[in-house]
Amino acid sequence: MPKPVRQEDLDFVSCENDRYESELFKWKNDRLVEAILQEELEFAKETFKAKAIAHKKYEAAEQKRLNADKEWQRYWEQVTAKYEREKLERKRQFELEQAKWKQMAEEYDRKIKAQRQAEEDRKKREEEARRQEILRLQNQKLAHEAALAEEKRKKEEAQKAAENAKKVQDNAKTVTENNNKNLVSDEILKQEELYRNMLKNIHDKFSKNPQLKSSTTEARKNITLGLNILTNGRAEIIKIASQFDAMLKSHKNNSDVYYFLINYIAKAVVKHAEVDVVSKESAAFPFAHLCVLISTQHTDFMEFLMTRLVKKCPYVLPRYYARQTNQSLEEYKKQLSYKPNEDEDAYVNRMCAIVALYCAIMQTIPLYSNLKNPYGIDNAWTYLARLMNLRPQKITPSLLYICLKITASSLHRAYNHHALKLFSVVYKSYIQNPPSEVKSLLTSSPAAMSRLRTLLEDASKKGQFPAPEGQTPD
Repeated sequence: MPKPVRQEDLDFVSCENDRYESELFKWKNDRLVEAILQEELEFAKETFKAKAIAHKKYEAAEQKRLNADKEWQRYWEQVTAKYEREKLERKRQFELEQAKWKQMAEEYDRKIKAQRQAEEDRKKREEEARRQEILRLQNQKLAHEAALAEEKRKKEEAQKAAENAKKVQDNAKTVTENNNKNLVSDEILKQEELYRNMLKNIHDKFSKNPQLKSSTTEARKNITLGLNILTNGRAEIIKIASQFDAMLKSHKNNSDVYYFLINYIAKAVVKHAEVDVVSKESAAFPFAHLCVLISTQHTDFMEFLMTRLVKKCPYVLPRYYARQTNQSLEEYKKQLSYKPNEDEDAYVNRMCAIVALYCAIMQTIPLYSNLKNPYGIDNAWTYLARLMNLRPQKITPSLLYICLKITASSLHRAYNHHALKLFSVVYKSYIQNPPSEVKSLLTSSPAAMSRLRTLLEDASKKGQFPAPEGQTPD
């Protein structure tokens, strides 16, 4: 028979069961805390590891940057060294070139002496041949006299034909004069004839003396070099002007060489400006300052320069041409100073570049305050007045724009309210109340008319024209 269960036994079992569940809960809780701590430890390790990796990457990137800086420094040192080597090489080449030119000049002198001796021998032979020719001509005299009668008859017939041709030419001239009406004044024609004669005299004098080129080789080379490096810096302009002045004065005792070099400087200035000023109008000012400084010391220089300017650009006078009835397009373009195969836009830009140089010269104040510009701002007044008095052409708005842009502020400063009256005439004639011949330019020259309108309207609002960019050297 089983033993009966007592209450104490039941209480003991219940108590042990509670203790077991309490110990089990505590054990589970301890395991959970350990798991959480282990997870936090793993997370801390991963975080530390990630930071270490990031730090290594940063150090690698910093090292890479330092290496790149060192590489760039080495590269810059190499470039600098290369530039210095090239500079020394250019200097050496220049010295070799100078020596070569000197040697060529000496060889040329020897060649000239030999040619002179050969020329003397040739003259002796020609003198002997001339005596023989005189004898032969005496024998032909009778035959010549017989031919004179026949020639006289032919001359009379040619004279009649010339008279008929003259009548046709006079008719064509009448048409041309009608076309040329208001295109040029008598004063401009006189100036044009003066410069043409001067250019012809220059050509006749210098082309017949080839020794001038050989004797001035070094001087011409220095002139070209000076103009190539000319900038709008005050010190640079004065330095080059002083070099040219010293060069000219050193040859003043030899008038042929002196005037040959003056002509060469004028020709070279126009040639350089013709290229440089097309791309940038302010490039005209250093050339203008250089020309004014030279002309203050050498009074003939400005005449030579004007001759070259008029040859390259008739609008410097200003001079317009009407195409004649029997004149071909090629001949007409040549008369207008077109270059071969030059289109109209390039031609207008080149003409405006030369006019810009001309205008820059007129408004230039010499860099030395004790000097006076021998071709001053009064010539700009005359030029602008002539443009307004002549019948406008397709290129006229471009010429007016360049003239006003460069000289207007100087004209205003020199003539005050009188200049404002002249500007008012231009404004009324081209903007406010233009005549029909000016209105037609809106179609033939729209871009130039637009630039001129903007310039005049801005000046009208502000009450003055702004000083042109680059007017004062740095």
